[in-house]
Amino acid sequence: MPEISEDELEAMLERRPTVREAKVDDHALMVKALEHPVRRKMIKAVGVFGKTKGELQKEAGVDDTLFNFQTDFLIKGNYIKIEGETYRLTDRGLVLLSNI
Repeated sequence: MPEISEDELEAMLERRPTVREAKVDDHALMVKALEHPVRRKMIKAVGVFGKTKGELQKEAGVDDTLFNFQTDFLIKGNYIKIEGETYRLTDRGLVLLSNI
């Protein structure tokens, strides 16, 4: 097996994903978001009008720990955002909502 130089290794580590790779990763994240029943329930509950934390947590029927874990996933995936006291779907979140 040929040796990899330090420059080649560094270039490999610094390489950014191609547009196609990024789209595939994005699609996989969307599928993962929709696979979980609690996340689907939360996305539907937020809907187009938004919900407060209390409303959303009650409709999802989850405790604080699960609520925080699932909302963190949805926020990091850019599917929901918090505006003041209200959880709202982002444009990406609205795409998810249309696929439920």
